[in-house]
Amino acid sequence: MDQFSEDDVRTALEPYHARIRSAVISGFAEWLSLAECRAAKGYAPVLYPRTISNYVFDAIARCALTVFGSDPTVRIIDQAQTVKFCFGDVVIGRFKKGDEDNLGQNIRTQAVLDFVDAQHSLPGLPPAAAKIEFIWTPDLLGSAVESVLVVARDGDNLLWSYEIDPGEPATGAIPLPFQAAPDDEPPLVTPKSLPSENETKGT
Repeated sequence: MDQFSEDDVRTALEPYHARIRSAVISGFAEWLSLAECRAAKGYAPVLYPRTISNYVFDAIARCALTVFGSDPTVRIIDQAQTVKFCFGDVVIGRFKKGDEDNLGQNIRTQAVLDFVDAQHSLPGLPPAAAKIEFIWTPDLLGSAVESVLVVARDGDNLLWSYEIDPGEPATGAIPLPFQAAPDDEPPLVTPKSLPSENETKGT
C-alpha cells in the first residue's frame, strides 16, 4: 500500500464519497429509530456500548451492500463477520467505528492483523490495492454521526486520514424555510368577537 498516497486514494474514492457517507448516515439513523422505539415501549437502554457499535456496523454494512450492490466498479467481499469493498481494484475499504486515535476498533484476530498490515496482501484481492478504513465517530451525546473519515494505517500507526465532506446534518433533519406572511394578508386565525350585552340577555 505504500505506493498509494492520500491524494491517490482520495482521487480513486472521490466518485464514491457521497455513497460511502450515506451508508454510514443511514445505518446510524436506523439505530436511532430503533432506540426511539425501545424507549417508547419502555425498554431500558442497552447496557454495553459494544451493543450499539455492533448494531450500527450491521446496519451500515446492509446499507453499503444496497448502495454498491449494483455498481460494476465495486467488488463486494461479503464474509461471515465482515464485508469489504474493492473500488476499481485500486482501494479496498471496510467500515469501522473509530477510537480516540481515529483508528478502527477491532478485536485483534488474524484477519484483522492482516488487513491493518500495510504490506500484507489479502487473498483473492489485488495485491497492490490500498487498504483503508471508513471510520465513523458519533457526537458526545451519541445522537448523530460527527464525522466520516478515510483512514490509512499500518498496524496501530495512523499513516494519514481525511474527512469525507459532511454535507447535511447527520441527524437527517431538513430545515424548512421560514417565510413571513405579507402584511396585506389577513391572519389565518381571527379572534371571535364577544357577544353584545343584548345577545347575552336573549333580547
